[in-house]
Amino acid sequence: MSLSQPSPSQRVRAELHCHTIASSDGMITPDGLLKAAALQKLDIIAITDHDTTGGAVEFQKWFRKKNSATQILIGEERTLSNGCHLIGLFLHGDIVSQDAQDVMDEIHAQGGLVLVPHPYRLKDGLLGPRGLDLAQMTAADAYEIHNAKGSHADNLLARQLHEQLAPPFFGGSDAHYEADVGQCVNEIVATATAEETVRAMLRRQTPFRILSRPQSATTAERRYAPGYYAVKRFLAVPRPLLPLAKQAYRLYWNARHGSSPHALAELVTHPAVHA
Repeated sequence: MSLSQPSPSQRVRAELHCHTIASSDGMITPDGLLKAAALQKLDIIAITDHDTTGGAVEFQKWFRKKNSATQILIGEERTLSNGCHLIGLFLHGDIVSQDAQDVMDEIHAQGGLVLVPHPYRLKDGLLGPRGLDLAQMTAADAYEIHNAKGSHADNLLARQLHEQLAPPFFGGSDAHYEADVGQCVNEIVATATAEETVRAMLRRQTPFRILSRPQSATTAERRYAPGYYAVKRFLAVPRPLLPLAKQAYRLYWNARHGSSPHALAELVTHPAVHA
């Protein structure tokens, strides 16, 4: 779908939280993401690898080489000195600092936007016990109020933040395998280019809604190979076999969870347009 001259009612589907093989825990390949984007009918994908923009740049080149209609946005999910995460979107280079305030300043200096992923996740949410007070987050541009990898409990806290304070918001899949891509989608009324459309959404200047795979009250955080990690200290895969084991698990995960379009339900809608 072209975003160069959108009609007033044209809606585009954006994935705003995605990791690739450039992340230490990501397994999504360029060709794999290309196929996932087509399967899930995604017009925009923000690649937010851990502590690097290099993967996003290379994937953007790959998608353009393949003449894909899906637009790749450059982002980075930065690991802070306290172990928490912040996303910079619309970046031109890697983030250097690990201090939260400095990272936010650095993102803005690049002309990017500061996104707060999984804000209440225990181990790395910036509003969790290891992070900051909300009063220290005035430089943040938007909060992830639904993370498809996150638990129902964590997402509920993020939704309550939205309901109480109404900050700008978005949803993300936090995809690490191709099967995860598109589990939480932002459906946006297009304004112009992919970047301009997502910027308008994050500023609440265009109507949008968030769609996601439904969660129940007992839904836990998405975990990969939990059985293996439970016995890893007793029966670890030999290091020379790790690459093969990871690829085998990738094939298994994608076959089990990603062979068809995800069934999504509307979580929240924002029809109003703010100047």
